[in-house]
Amino acid sequence: MRHFVGFLFGLVLGPLLVLASGWAFTHLRGLHTAGLGLLQGSGPLAVAGLVCVGLLVAVVAVAPRLTPMLPLGAGLVVSSLSGLSLWRVHLLERLPQLPGTEGALVLLPLGVFVPLVVVLVAPLFVGRRWRREEEGPTEEEYFAGLYEDGEDPRRGRAVTGSVPHTPRHRA
Repeated sequence: MRHFVGFLFGLVLGPLLVLASGWAFTHLRGLHTAGLGLLQGSGPLAVAGLVCVGLLVAVVAVAPRLTPMLPLGAGLVVSSLSGLSLWRVHLLERLPQLPGTEGALVLLPLGVFVPLVVVLVAPLFVGRRWRREEEGPTEEEYFAGLYEDGEDPRRGRAVTGSVPHTPRHRA
């Protein structure tokens, strides 16, 4: 179930990454045409947006406890949008005009998102991401701590003292 939910979140994350990058590109291009520097006008806000996109990609691609289907879903959406921008541009132009759409339509056919797609699809091939790590005590440690009087009824033998005996309080 976690893989399915992760894939659905990835399908939502992909367009958000493209729109945020397009939004930042539009602001930075406006600064360049006005002859302003990166730290003037809306430049710091656009850089902060790109930093947030980078951090989000890093967390999604690197975090070992997340399912690999999350970055795969985002990578599939971004690669599909890039391919669609080369193959059928008029379909992308019919999308609603959201903040960042204009910049995204400029960046998509340029292949700017290809490295992003590679980073997002790479966790799919890491075997440890498919298994959930089980934390907690082993079976022996669990039963040794459960029976304080030294008898393990499962095996009919005394448990060696790995857990110190503590007196129980009665109310």
